[in-house]
Amino acid sequence: MFRGGEVNGQGWRGDKVIVMLGRMTDIVTVSIACGSDAEAQALARFLVEQRLAACVQSHPISSTYVWQGEIETSAEIILTAKTLTARLPAIEAVVKEHHSYEVPEILAQPVLWVNAAYEAWLRDTIA
Repeated sequence: MFRGGEVNGQGWRGDKVIVMLGRMTDIVTVSIACGSDAEAQALARFLVEQRLAACVQSHPISSTYVWQGEIETSAEIILTAKTLTARLPAIEAVVKEHHSYEVPEILAQPVLWVNAAYEAWLRDTIA
């Protein structure tokens, strides 16, 4: 269980991290599960080429889920795209159009903090 930590020599609790770290950003990470490495790499490249994401990482995973009333377990590739909230509708449209799944996973998570140099690079990359 997360209990807190230390930032710049000051202790903090998990519920105080946003206040301690400062402003929220409009940067998000987007998780997209793909059924094959080829699909994942093609989608990752397309998102970066179209400047919908500054960076897309891919990792093999094993997913267990319910599909059409049955419990399934599948090997998948998870993509983590770094982008801005303004790009989410376009990312959703691209994924829905090019993804092999009937119901693709498209989950956006807010970024609570980002270092200034990375934020500048991300914004410049997808501008």
